[in-house]
Amino acid sequence: MDIGLRHLRYFLTLAEEQHFTWAADRLGISQPTLSRHIQRLEGVLGRDLVDRSTRHPRLTAEGHRLRADLQDLLPQLETALRPTEPQQSLRLGYAWGFPLRRGRRAQATLEERHLVLVQIMRRDERTAGLREGSVDAALLWGTVRDPRLVTTEILREPRVAAVSRHSTLAVREQVGWRDLGRRCLVVNTVSGSLTPQDWPADAAPEIAAETSNIEEYLHAVAARRGVGVLPVSVAAQHPDPDILYLPLTGAPPAVLTYAYPRTNPHPYAATFGHALREDRAAERSAFVQDPRATAGT
Repeated sequence: MDIGLRHLRYFLTLAEEQHFTWAADRLGISQPTLSRHIQRLEGVLGRDLVDRSTRHPRLTAEGHRLRADLQDLLPQLETALRPTEPQQSLRLGYAWGFPLRRGRRAQATLEERHLVLVQIMRRDERTAGLREGSVDAALLWGTVRDPRLVTTEILREPRVAAVSRHSTLAVREQVGWRDLGRRCLVVNTVSGSLTPQDWPADAAPEIAAETSNIEEYLHAVAARRGVGVLPVSVAAQHPDPDILYLPLTGAPPAVLTYAYPRTNPHPYAATFGHALREDRAAERSAFVQDPRATAGT
């Protein structure tokens, strides 16, 4: 059978995105190249996997069956075939904002006690690279429900509102959760952890702009496309001269989750999780006490 893992990965990515251009962009290849690989896979299997008669491709019954099989089998196969790294380095992904204090302490613990190098890698993807196997573990904002992953809540912290300095909210000392719901919202569709459904039904904001990473997110806020909501530690890492970070009252806390594959995990994945949980003391930076003092520096 003249097909490789890349054909299967390309198909699975297309099945997830339901759009040739988006899938090709995520894979870092051209749309015609992706189309040729999918056609090659269909030719080898002798059946159509994608219905191309609609504006956006839809999976056929055979496509749905193959997707269901590959979601579990492909990550396991890729893990089994991955070359063993001499130093057993742990590739740690993150997508939205790295928890500096907690993450760096755990990194130092693993490297000093166990002599295992931790490679911190940003991946703007919902599972920060876990799904495609480009990382061994990940720190993700939000609750993660996936039976294929071992997940542990690491911390909870307050959120702040991100507003343009030219916004009418800029004169406020703080903003209420329900009051923010009357505004238009900037959301991160790839790795953000908030949607309008997190507000009460009678105070849900409208989505004004969709972004795929923290830089795009902050540019949208600065341009007054809408307001943003960030964990305090993420906001502290991204000061912007055109953005104010305001205390947000009545908001649900931001949850940070540590996750790694349940099948064939990295030998030190669980150990790193233990290191993350060693420091359970509440972490509140000086930024929380005076958000305006650091937001524009």
